[in-house]
Amino acid sequence: MKNNASRKILIVDDESEMRVALETTLKREDYQLVCAEDGKQALDQFEGQEFDLVLTDVRMPRLSGLELLRAVKDRSPKTPVVMMTAYGTIDNAVEAMKEGAFDYLIKGSGFSADVLVSTVKRAFLNPQDYVPPARPTGIVDKSDSIVAKKIVTQNEEMKKLLSFAENVAYSKSTVLIMGETGTGKELFARYIHQCSPRAEKSFMAVNCAALPEGLLESELFGHEKGSFTGATENKEGKFQLANQSSLLLDEVTEMSLPLQAKLLRVLQEHEVDKVGGRAPIPVDVRVIATTNRDIRCRIQDKEFREDLYYRLNVIPLNLIPLRERKDDIPLLAEHFINQFCQENSRAPFKMDPATLTLLKKYRWPGNIRELGNIIERTCLMCQGDTLLPSNLFFDEELPSSGKREASFTGTIYEMEKELILQTLEEVSGNKTKAAESLGISIRTLRNKLNEYNEGE
Repeated sequence: MKNNASRKILIVDDESEMRVALETTLKREDYQLVCAEDGKQALDQFEGQEFDLVLTDVRMPRLSGLELLRAVKDRSPKTPVVMMTAYGTIDNAVEAMKEGAFDYLIKGSGFSADVLVSTVKRAFLNPQDYVPPARPTGIVDKSDSIVAKKIVTQNEEMKKLLSFAENVAYSKSTVLIMGETGTGKELFARYIHQCSPRAEKSFMAVNCAALPEGLLESELFGHEKGSFTGATENKEGKFQLANQSSLLLDEVTEMSLPLQAKLLRVLQEHEVDKVGGRAPIPVDVRVIATTNRDIRCRIQDKEFREDLYYRLNVIPLNLIPLRERKDDIPLLAEHFINQFCQENSRAPFKMDPATLTLLKKYRWPGNIRELGNIIERTCLMCQGDTLLPSNLFFDEELPSSGKREASFTGTIYEMEKELILQTLEEVSGNKTKAAESLGISIRTLRNKLNEYNEGE
């Protein structure tokens, strides 16, 4: 194994002050150093010599850091490349991780000599020569032995998010999943884990909103026996238990500021300090965080650290609320019906087209979780084998068109008639659009309208 003096590092940055600072820091560690002012000059340095590591800025003239990364990987695939970026170029850093960069450093408050040295040492301890495992064929969470939980979608935007999540799963970069309550943030986190090289290890999760500060600190970082009242034995925290695996920090914005500072250090240094511990413990954990809050508002209100936000938000995922992906409602409804029937050993239910129309009209403040609950409730209320509009009970009122108030009282015939007439009003009498919205054929719609006319 090489010692520091035999390792050669190429430093690439168009700012002379930064090059000097990097060179000064790494000289103390006895590394051999070569400097370049931009990507083009860096490539010239590769002619006739080899490097054990490349440390490069992202934004540079003539040849960008991303272009340099690709060129280095073409010439020397096993040479680790560490990117340096300012807050404004986080998206470039995300792209770099997808292209095979080892890690990234943020210029600013999160950048220090210790972080630099620690990152370089990790790069030499973790060569980039592993062969990624085969990607999973299904979008399935294996942890549920009764009914496999799936990300069910036919929506094009959701498909793009799934593809993006799969592409970035192979990096070590932190992921921040944002979205309203019930949009499936934890399922996405588990999907990223299942698509990653860490899939064979157990997925760990902590709900940061469910525990008070003292217990959450112990749960995350562990504690030594006798470190506080009630600490009767040594405890490994979730970071230690998730070593070489993935750790979900659910509702991370609910974490207190002191714990945020401690989490930031773990993400920067890749080591944890147990409560009452004597020395830091190295960990290799892929962190995935979720929140349903507006994180920038939390930062403005001084309730969340901005530097921690940038550390977590390397790979951002914004999940779409159900009201913006209503084309998924039939698919999801069928999935929850089948799930209910399987769990309760029931014969499959059919769904009346009018019931599906009502589901599409609802605004779904609780998103997919609420849809699942309402489908379960509807199945329980159903007396036959078909889910009818009369079986539906929403937590909020359905939106009104402003032209006709649908009371949905009385017989099923009256409810069906009211729904059809209301739908026709909403599409200005266009029978083709009304039939499509109701999920019935144009012929059935005409027959229903003739029936109503004969009854008047």
